[in-house]
Amino acid sequence: MRVRNTRDNREKDRIPHNAVIRFCAGEQDECRTARMINYSSTGMYLELNYPPPKLGANLLIEVLENEELQNPMEEYRNPKTCYYAKVIWKKNLPDSNSEYGVGLRYLSSVPPES
Repeated sequence: MRVRNTRDNREKDRIPHNAVIRFCAGEQDECRTARMINYSSTGMYLELNYPPPKLGANLLIEVLENEELQNPMEEYRNPKTCYYAKVIWKKNLPDSNSEYGVGLRYLSSVPPES
């Protein structure tokens, strides 16, 4: 199901997809998790419960599968889907279960490991 947000001027339709992602910002060794709420061919929208990365930050994003969330050893057995993206906007979410919303634009896609 595709959702078009008529309140803004998005070029691409958003596809709802609730998934846990892990991201690393720039040269930081620390990776954090967030929830992907939707995506399109040009970017994705995340919600976080901690301060978001800086505007313009480049992120390496990995989509985590359910098995990996339940058993961390599964993480090393399966191919990964990863993306490079840039933070293009962020906002506080006072009326949400999450504290922050973050908009990302893809820089490139990384094919799954084989």
